[in-house]
Amino acid sequence: MTTSPIGIDDHRDAIEKGARLGYLARAAVFIVIGYFAFKTAYTSGQTLSEKEAIAEIVGSPVGSLMLVLLVVALPAFSLWRFVQAIFDADGYGTGAKGIATRIGRFVSGLAYLFLAVYAGSLLFGVSTGGGEGGATMLDKWAPAFGPWFTVPAGIVMAGVAVSQAKKSYSGDFLRFLALPPAHARWMTAVCRFGIAARGVVFAAISVLFFTSASRWDIQHMPGLEDALSEIGSWPYGWILLSATGAGLIAFGAYALILARYGHIRSPDLDPTDALKEMKA
Repeated sequence: MTTSPIGIDDHRDAIEKGARLGYLARAAVFIVIGYFAFKTAYTSGQTLSEKEAIAEIVGSPVGSLMLVLLVVALPAFSLWRFVQAIFDADGYGTGAKGIATRIGRFVSGLAYLFLAVYAGSLLFGVSTGGGEGGATMLDKWAPAFGPWFTVPAGIVMAGVAVSQAKKSYSGDFLRFLALPPAHARWMTAVCRFGIAARGVVFAAISVLFFTSASRWDIQHMPGLEDALSEIGSWPYGWILLSATGAGLIAFGAYALILARYGHIRSPDLDPTDALKEMKA
């Protein structure tokens, strides 16, 4: 029994549309986070996490409509990340670098899935807060195992920061884009700036993991808002924070550009060929 080409085309089309919708949701979250980071550099406000950014989006004049879109778009982006990771939609291969990149895609998929659950809880009024069960044991063991987790995590985050800097400098991201020639120059500059700013955030998270190795708290892992606060505490931090905030807005613009001009390489999800190779 053969798979219908129409069926393959249908699922590829659905995945592509879902991925583009997901990039739009990602853009909205990062633009809001970047705006508040930029604003914080000049006021006594606070930086935002991804969840807080979603709450800000929901609180906008068109918040109800935006929330419905996020509840649809965030799972779509999460699914696209899983497709990229499992089926190697971007063609990174099975080498060490390719596997590391695909693992990163998978972790990203999990993160956006959690954000989707949070957005859904806001839409349907369901609490996502956990109880106290099991926390006591974790709290007792965290000080002992914290350094064994935070140091490797810090190394990974530092590696991601370097990877983002390299990606921005080399322009490797351009192979996933088909930019219109009339606007390619400024769009490329915006993408470079956004990716570099995200690299700075990962560098700050790396610093937080290294410096918190002896005081690891199971209840609060270093996240985006912590990284932005850390950047603000560095020498000339307000300048760095404002630049990073502007950069995260640019990263949101990069997500918008991906949504419109990105190559969405949806693989054939028919497992027949893969099963034949496994049997062989």
